[in-house]
Formats: sequence, structure tokens, C-alpha cells
Amino acid sequence: MSWTFDHLAFNTADGQSVQDNFAALLGLTPGRRPPFPFPGRWLYQDEQALVHVIEQPTSTDTALSHIAFRSDEPAHSVLQRVRESGLPYQLAQVPEEGIWQIFVQMPGGLVIELDALA
Repeated sequence: MSWTFDHLAFNTADGQSVQDNFAALLGLTPGRRPPFPFPGRWLYQDEQALVHVIEQPTSTDTALSHIAFRSDEPAHSVLQRVRESGLPYQLAQVPEEGIWQIFVQMPGGLVIELDALA
């Protein structure tokens, strides 16, 4: 099993400002985003979406939502490991892509997203 950094995600009311700043500082460009049922945008370096922006009109400040890693391990194995950890989690799937997302609540409030294929 190996893990690879996938992306950072931010909650914000001003997605355009976040996009503009990441473009100016890191040269990230907007790109394709799956049809999630909430507004947002993905910012890319080459073929990798490094920053996911989750647009929430009620957010007063831009805040880190989660840090994501992807695995070469099947989703059922990752989920078993998460369940055995006893940490709280939520399960979701990326629309139209077959990627399972396991959002794990770490002690101290940090959320990590573990991505794996079915």
C-alpha cells in the first residue's frame, strides 16, 4: 500500500478571489471538476488538481476544509482500516469517477480525505 498527496480543499464565500490568488502565487489554473451537488472549482498544476475550492456563501473567512491523499489500495481495505481505527468518518463517492472518498475526523479537528478506487 502506498499513499500520495492529492489535494488541499478550502471552504470560502469568494471562490474567485481564492482562484486568483493561487493563480498569481503558484500559477494554478482552473480546470475540470466533477458534477458535485454544491458549487466550487478545482485549480490545477498540469494534470493534477491540487486545490479544491468549496464555495459556501455562509463562510466568513477562507478556511482549510481537508487534506486529501489517494491510495493504490482498494476502497474496501482502506475503509476496513478506518473502521478499525475507531475514528469518526463519512463516506462519499466522486460523481462519474468511481473514486470512494473517506473523510476521517482526526483528533484536534483536522479532516483527512482518503481516496481509493472500488
